Amino acid sequence: MPRIPLISLPALLALLTLSGCEQEAAPPAAPPPAAPPPSVTVTAVSSEQIRPYREFVGRSRAIEDVALRAQVSGPLIAKRFTEGDEVEAGTVLFEIDPAPYQTEVAQQEAALQQAAASRDVARTNWERGRQLVSKGNISQRDMDELNARRLETEALYAQTQSALAAAQLRLSYTRVKAPLTGRISQSEVSIGDQITTQTLLASLVQLDPIQVLIETSEQDVASARQMIARGDPSMPPLDQLVVHLRLPNGELFDQQGGIDYIANRVDTATGTVDLRATFPNPDRLVLPGMYVTLIIEAPQDETKLLVPQAAVQEDQQGRFVMLVDSDSKVQRRPVVLGERYGVKWEVVEGLEPGERIVVEGLQKIRAGAEVQTSEASVKPFESGVEN
Repeated sequence: MPRIPLISLPALLALLTLSGCEQEAAPPAAPPPAAPPPSVTVTAVSSEQIRPYREFVGRSRAIEDVALRAQVSGPLIAKRFTEGDEVEAGTVLFEIDPAPYQTEVAQQEAALQQAAASRDVARTNWERGRQLVSKGNISQRDMDELNARRLETEALYAQTQSALAAAQLRLSYTRVKAPLTGRISQSEVSIGDQITTQTLLASLVQLDPIQVLIETSEQDVASARQMIARGDPSMPPLDQLVVHLRLPNGELFDQQGGIDYIANRVDTATGTVDLRATFPNPDRLVLPGMYVTLIIEAPQDETKLLVPQAAVQEDQQGRFVMLVDSDSKVQRRPVVLGERYGVKWEVVEGLEPGERIVVEGLQKIRAGAEVQTSEASVKPFESGVEN
C-alpha cells in the first residue's frame, strides 16, 4: 500500500488560501444614500415704517412735597382734616392754643393807642412852638426839643405798629393752613401735644401734575445736543418729543407728558444726566415714589431696516446673522445693530434689503453648508408705542 506524504502545517494553510482565492469574490456593499440638506426658515430683510422710541426706567415724584411744621409753640387743640384726603390751599389743618397770642395782640393794641396819644400831643406842641418861635416867644433851643419829641413819638408809634403786626402774625400762625392743594398724610401729632417749631405735623404732596425723573447716559445727551444743533431731522427739539408713561402694572398711562428739564451737570459718580418729564395726573393715579417706565417717542414715522431678534446671534467677535445666498449656501454676516423695537432689531450696518436670513433652525447649520429653505411669516412692526 503506497504511503501518503505528510503535508506540513504552513503548506496546508497556503493550500487553503489558494483554494479560497479560486472562489468568486463577493460584490462590494452599496454606499448609503446621502442625507438631505437641513431645512431652515428664512425671511427677507426689509425696510419698515416705524415711529422710533426709547424706554427709561425712572421714579415718579411730586412737584411739591411739603413737611408741615408749626411756626409758633403751644398745645395742639384741634385737627380739622381727614387723613389721606385732598385738601385745598388755605384750608385750616391744625389749631394751636391761641390764648397767649391773643393776649399779646391786646397788649400791643393798647401800647399802640398810648403811642398814638403821645405822638398826637407831641405834634400839637411842635405846631404851637413853630408859631411861637417865629414871634420870639420861645427860644430856638426849646423849639428843637419840641421837634425832637415829635420825632421820638412818631418813631415809637411806628415801632409799636410793627410790634402789633408781629403779634397778629404770630396769632395767625396758631392756625396751620395748607400752603397748596394736595393730598395730606396721616397726622404725626395728637390733640394735647406740645407743639414746637421743630415738630412735624404732617406732609402734603401735590399730585397733579406729577413728575418722572430718569437718568440717561452722558454720551446720549451729548449726541442728542449735537444732532439738535446740526438741525438733524431725526432728533427733533425736546418740546416736540412725545412722552408716554408705563405704569408698574405694565399698562400705559392715559395722559401724555413732556420733557421740561435736563440737568446742568453730569453726575460724576454714575456718568449720567438727570432728565425730567411732567404729566397731568387728574385722577391722582400716579403717586410719588412709583417705579415707572418713561417712553420717549419721535413725533413722526421713520424708515428703518429691521430684522427679527430671533435671527441675531452673538459671540466673542460680536453680533451676527446667518444669511442664505442664491446658491442656498449659508454665510455668516457680522452686523451692527441700533435700537430694539418690539421683537425686532434695527440694522445699522451689515445687511441690505432683500437678503435672506435664517430665523429658525440655526442650531442645525454652519457657514458654508447647503440648506433647504422655507419662508417665515413675520408680522410687520406696528409703529408707535405698544402696551
